[in-house]
Amino acid sequence: MKTHRIPELDGLRAFAVMFVVLHHLMNFAGFFPKVSPAVHLIAAALGEGGVHIFFVISGFIITTLLLREAKTKGGVSLTFFYRRRFFRIVPPYAVYLIVLFLLCQLGYIYVKPINFLWSSFFLGNLGLFGKIGPSNWFVSHTWSLSVEEQYYLILPPIMVLVFRLRRKPINILLIGLFVLCMVANKLAKEASAHIHPSLISLTALYSFRYIIVGVMLALHKDFVIKTLVKKSLLIPVSLIGILLALPFAGHVPATVSLLFASIEAMSYGVLVLWFVENPEKCGMLRWGWVQWVGSCSYSIYLWQQLFTAAPDAYKGWTIAQSPFAIVAILTCSALSYYFIELPSIRLSRSFTQKFGQGLH
Repeated sequence: MKTHRIPELDGLRAFAVMFVVLHHLMNFAGFFPKVSPAVHLIAAALGEGGVHIFFVISGFIITTLLLREAKTKGGVSLTFFYRRRFFRIVPPYAVYLIVLFLLCQLGYIYVKPINFLWSSFFLGNLGLFGKIGPSNWFVSHTWSLSVEEQYYLILPPIMVLVFRLRRKPINILLIGLFVLCMVANKLAKEASAHIHPSLISLTALYSFRYIIVGVMLALHKDFVIKTLVKKSLLIPVSLIGILLALPFAGHVPATVSLLFASIEAMSYGVLVLWFVENPEKCGMLRWGWVQWVGSCSYSIYLWQQLFTAAPDAYKGWTIAQSPFAIVAILTCSALSYYFIELPSIRLSRSFTQKFGQGLH
């Protein structure tokens, strides 16, 4: 069965996951201990930005898939949609959790059983982990997978079954959700002065804003391209400058902070679309090794967490604090990609041949 990949998105996935790994190695595992605090802050901004890019791409690509199927087939099969999502996400994820469990049983690492539980049910973003520490580091990155899974469970059925992919009611819904994300963040920050942060589940909603931006871009792609996404390199340079400058903004009033958060999410969205629509200006996104990293980005994101913890998270081994950590990440990711991800995707396709072509 044919698929329609967008090379620029794979390239962006590659840089996004590399930013995440750099952030974790530098700010958690203790690599490059002599660099200045400003460099650590930039690495943190890049790492967070990598996750935000993943969110935007997810909202954009899934909505594009739904719109394409509706146009070519006259309707959308949610059964097909969820089958694809299950085979794409769950098998590699399950293997990662199983390996963690075995390592725990062997005494090499420790993860609290409750954290295994929340991760297994994609609830890692609900503020249930509390402060990141040795007991939950190895599953703490599942918060972002939880955000995406919750999006898959909530938005597509509403868009397809309730609104029949009609843009006007979907626009109203998305704008309302975006505002709700901003309000949730403000309430969470105010509550944090009186309630332990691990109990503030409202912060989970805040991350949806990036996915919402991706969905809006897919729904209004032509308009955004016509009005915002020009051929000039000034656009990506300006957007990247804005995104790197925001972490240095310091303490600002709550209203200004929410404005920054809105601008940030929209900037990521326009930046992603610019790269997609200007392939001639970003040829390095199509480099062979970049495409490979992008294809393996999901497995890399899963497995990098095992080798980027602080020294006190391990018992009797130190590979995570050596250059071999990179080798270990790439080796585990490659094994996951070739022996779990690809076979799972092929199995999914064999079940869905009758639904025609797909985009991923």
